[in-house]
Amino acid sequence: MLRDLQRYWRLFRVRTFNRGWDNTWRMIDLRLRMLRYNTPKKMYNFGLIQIQKWLRRERLWGMPYRYNIDPTNICNLKCPLCPTGLGILKRRKGKMPLEAYKSLIDQIAPYAYWVELYNWGEPFLHPQIFDMIRYAHERDIFVRMSSNMNYFDPAMAEKTVASGLDALIISVDGATEATYQKLRRGGQLSRVIENVKSLVEAKRQAHSRQPYTTLRMLVHRYNEGEINQVRQLAADLGVDAFTTGTLFVNVNDQAQVETWLPENEAFSYYDYAAEHLENSWNCADLWEAMIINWDGGVSPCCWIHNVDHDLDNTFTKSLKTIWNGPAYISARRVFALRGPKPPIVSTVCAACRGNPKYLDE
Repeated sequence: MLRDLQRYWRLFRVRTFNRGWDNTWRMIDLRLRMLRYNTPKKMYNFGLIQIQKWLRRERLWGMPYRYNIDPTNICNLKCPLCPTGLGILKRRKGKMPLEAYKSLIDQIAPYAYWVELYNWGEPFLHPQIFDMIRYAHERDIFVRMSSNMNYFDPAMAEKTVASGLDALIISVDGATEATYQKLRRGGQLSRVIENVKSLVEAKRQAHSRQPYTTLRMLVHRYNEGEINQVRQLAADLGVDAFTTGTLFVNVNDQAQVETWLPENEAFSYYDYAAEHLENSWNCADLWEAMIINWDGGVSPCCWIHNVDHDLDNTFTKSLKTIWNGPAYISARRVFALRGPKPPIVSTVCAACRGNPKYLDE
């Protein structure tokens, strides 16, 4: 319990103090905007899931209220701390068919407060991404994406605003070109800046508050001294908010740890005083969320990219069937209130138990 509280404090610190209190209130405002998609059925389902999560039930009466649907795992950058950028992603590359996506949205619409249209790829590379956004938006689901904004232009800016996208996270991890390209290899900060300007202008022309644009900076050793400059850049560009994010590494690779983690522990997720750094996750996804890859494969959480660890596939079974299927039930048993509860079948959750081996599966 103490370790969990310390971990939550570190996450709160890096995401709140480093972004500034004004931006923290803006992020709260973003969450409140989701309430316009509220319905009595969604409220009931949300409460039901929360109670069952606290009780650590293995079979659930409700459905997930948040979803991560990856349109594509193809990316235009070569980021050195991403399985896609490193070329070690253990799932073939592809793009989700639009009709398959619509089927998923139809199934989740009665329960979903929001859907994240990104995970292992650059979503704007999907040729039908605006149709995907629009379809979910029309089904009263809050839609958010994250983009490196290197593949973008003024025409796409207009389509983004018109599509109904509710929120967009823009990755900017440095105030100078050299610093930015340390992590975003293959990208150009100058290009991103021009593309963000196009989006802000498209919003102004359309008199639209959407998408809510957040410039996010992942803090690492090369940019930890540039937080204030990137915060000012966000203000100069006219985006809605600025936030910092924590960097995750392969904790079993000491060279990677020493190369990338910030020297100042206040900017990091990790406890530098620990004998061995470790990744940890609260595993609420097993009750609250469903992570769906472009090929329909269901991962237990957003950390997992190996197709061999899929719990099932949404292209062959309904989401309701999968949600209370043997793989999900077994995964939840790993986190029973009094410790793992047999019988437990072989899933990645049985080996992970809340300590995912990022980049080292």
